[in-house]
Amino acid sequence: MKVLPFKIPKPENELVRHQVDQVSHFYDKLHQHPELQLTVILKGEGSLVVGDYIGGFKPGEIFLMGSNVPHVFRNDERYYREQSSRQAHSESLFFDLELIEGRLAGIAEFEGLPGRLRSLEGCYRITGRHSFFRSRIVKLRNLSGLQKIIRSFEVLELIVEGELLERLNSLGSIRNYSAREGKRMENVMRFLMEQSHRPISLAEVAGVASMNKEAFCRFFKERTRKTVTEFLNEVRIARACQLLGNKDLTMMRVAAESGIPNLSYFNRVFRKIKGITPREFRSSYLLETEPADD
Repeated sequence: MKVLPFKIPKPENELVRHQVDQVSHFYDKLHQHPELQLTVILKGEGSLVVGDYIGGFKPGEIFLMGSNVPHVFRNDERYYREQSSRQAHSESLFFDLELIEGRLAGIAEFEGLPGRLRSLEGCYRITGRHSFFRSRIVKLRNLSGLQKIIRSFEVLELIVEGELLERLNSLGSIRNYSAREGKRMENVMRFLMEQSHRPISLAEVAGVASMNKEAFCRFFKERTRKTVTEFLNEVRIARACQLLGNKDLTMMRVAAESGIPNLSYFNRVFRKIKGITPREFRSSYLLETEPADD
């Protein structure tokens, strides 16, 4: 069994599915599905967790997930407040690899395609031509039949062949969880992401997993390649990166709201994870209202 398997709502014989998600917040459980997923974020900010990668996502960014890669796009806590009017909006293409392998294998024009798609293991960020691909993906909502298939594969080919993929997770960091492991990891990650704004003890986290501290540390490190502290710091810095986009917030407030109220420690952790200081990150972030296009 896989961790929280997710079934894409589509006909059994549909090669490519275009899906629009306009919701108060994105689906927030760690999940996986056999389809290859290409997603553009149109509205909403939060944290993406996949394998050993934890980072922020924001409008304009585009991500590619391989088959059966456990992942979650979790919006900021602002999206969960009762009176919140915030909306999350993404549009995705889901490529059915099993159907592609079964129906297109042996056709000369598609030679090598199934293998190339299967080789896309893990999670990737698209590094260029964002406006072009965003427009192409959104326009697919109005297409059907052969036109939808042609345009969808055209987008995917341009991304893959154009060498526009930045791998986010480490090689070998993706693993299929058993149902029990998946549920335990989902509970732990949800707890850490929801409570990252405050001090959290190891005993608290181990309690969420119903394990003693020693056993939990081994369990968590084997599955994420990180200690709990490392994971939690990355969640906090991902949150800090989003807060830094608001130029009216002081560094002290950004540090406090991200869960690291000690400013000198915050600066040290930020630089270790991002390679630059928070002020340098803010300067570059504010220069970009959206990801740069080629």
